[in-house]
Amino acid sequence: MIEDILVCLEGSSSGARASEVAIEVAQRLGVPLVGLAIVDEPDINARQATGIGGSSYKQQRDEVLLEDAKAQAKGWLDAFAERCRAAGVTSRALELRGRPDTTILEELQGHDLTILGRHANFRFETQDEDHQTRDTILRHAGKPVMVVPEGSAAAGPSILICYDGSLASRRALVSFAQSGLAGERPVHVAAVDDDGATAWEIANKGCKLLRELEVRAEPHNIVSTLSIAEAILERRAKLDAGLIVLGAYTRSRFSRMLWGSVTHDLLAASTVPLYLHY
Repeated sequence: MIEDILVCLEGSSSGARASEVAIEVAQRLGVPLVGLAIVDEPDINARQATGIGGSSYKQQRDEVLLEDAKAQAKGWLDAFAERCRAAGVTSRALELRGRPDTTILEELQGHDLTILGRHANFRFETQDEDHQTRDTILRHAGKPVMVVPEGSAAAGPSILICYDGSLASRRALVSFAQSGLAGERPVHVAAVDDDGATAWEIANKGCKLLRELEVRAEPHNIVSTLSIAEAILERRAKLDAGLIVLGAYTRSRFSRMLWGSVTHDLLAASTVPLYLHY
């Protein structure tokens, strides 16, 4: 059962939506939130080649950027705390300095779930985009991470779990079942394969595992000419699922790991949050 949630705060629209989703989840589960803001001091102060007199200018520039980053972080933390108070959710503010990926990876080990925006940018002072931090977190977290798209559609009544019988997908299924996120919502387990009978067998095995964890689910076999990600999103729409759960999907016509192809496509196209556990 989830006992606390880490929420990564920054200035993107998906980050704002991630905070909203985190508060909704905290209200439903009755758990506290920890809002984390990162001041990327190492990248702001990174050495650069400069001409005569350039080092003095760079130092002044770095000081201005660092002060701005601190002010931004404080603003996000204050706004998050106020939203939590208004929603009746217990929260704690945390500001850390360091490289965003390593700092977040270290901090999230002490929490049951981490929530961040799809287009989160923790290097906002030095970069216009920051997919590297998000991708590094997803690859190396070793714990559940929920990625929330901007303008996320209102959560549908059901949940879609993508399952292929691999250790990674089993790990995602088990951690989700133990999280308490299912509640009384309808849960569906889908397996994608070129052979419908094989997909049906795999989906039923996922449902059986969920029953052992006291979560009821309905199996679905998906055979489609669409890409794996498109087929999953099409089924999500039909089921009106407000959350997609997945690990690494290895059973496909291309025999690829989910991260290399399907995850990238789902991260780009999904209109609902993704619960990821590798």
